[in-house]
Amino acid sequence: MKPTRAVLISNPASGNNRRAWARLQPRLAHYPQLEQHITRTVEEAETLIRRLADSDIQVLAINGGDGTLACLLGLLLQHWPQQRRPALIVLPGGTANMSAGDVGAAGSPRKAWKRFFRWLDRGCPLNGPAHERHIMQVEGLADGRIHYGMFLGTGAIMQATQYAHSKVHARGLGGEISLGLTLVRTLWGLARRDPRFYQPTPVALRLPDSSIDRPETPMLILAASTLERLFLGIRPFWGSGDGAVGLTTVRAGARHFPRAFASILRGRPNRHVQPELGYESFHTRRLELVFDGMLNLDGELLQTAPSTGPLTVTARGPFRFLRLT
Repeated sequence: MKPTRAVLISNPASGNNRRAWARLQPRLAHYPQLEQHITRTVEEAETLIRRLADSDIQVLAINGGDGTLACLLGLLLQHWPQQRRPALIVLPGGTANMSAGDVGAAGSPRKAWKRFFRWLDRGCPLNGPAHERHIMQVEGLADGRIHYGMFLGTGAIMQATQYAHSKVHARGLGGEISLGLTLVRTLWGLARRDPRFYQPTPVALRLPDSSIDRPETPMLILAASTLERLFLGIRPFWGSGDGAVGLTTVRAGARHFPRAFASILRGRPNRHVQPELGYESFHTRRLELVFDGMLNLDGELLQTAPSTGPLTVTARGPFRFLRLT
């Protein structure tokens, strides 16, 4: 049987890799059959993907943060023929690693690497558990570029992001612990209407595949994702529709917020979570947003450009991810 050709692409500058990179090298050196590459910039990554796209790679392992994963998936869409795209393994080399929690090797970074090495020791089998996910293609931002990501948010998500950067990640905390601490602090601020967190963003929303067309409305929270599970098991998308993008909105002034939000996080809305009370959720292939402000796309903060048209979010893919157990 022809051995599986596996390639590992690492970003040593990603959050967890900055601490663990040197420790991993001796162990990785025991696997000469694993072709390894390092990329630190988008330009380096694009050059590498263009070169690898004509080869017979069966598995591509990505070791980096959410931004590294999104960048490489976008490059695969652009430069790798769909019928020959490799299966993917995601290793949590970043700071938050939210995408890896859903599509990557399960567990903490240390456990994820143990599973990866065990997979290598078994000869890189391709018949293990796997699942498919899409990625969001985002157009209409102020920089004029096409961006990719698996999670997008605005409204209080921006205040939560700023809090995480200044109060949580700055203290060296990462992974689901950092995201959980940020979530608790943000929800407490929203429940008390603390102006440091309670800053609604006026957003107009349209779903071209359905009849949904909302005029500009102050949104307390707007979140979209192609992930099924966010961090800590959160699954906040429960709406109807057959698209790969889950979208949930909470309007400013939404009623019964403290009683509603626990059920929203579980994706099992209780009696308080109703459209007329300020809560909506959908699944769609494409959405359009018009607002003037910042958004978080897989941890990257980006500025919208409402004067040039709507921000469009389109599901692309799918990709096949191997789940190492």
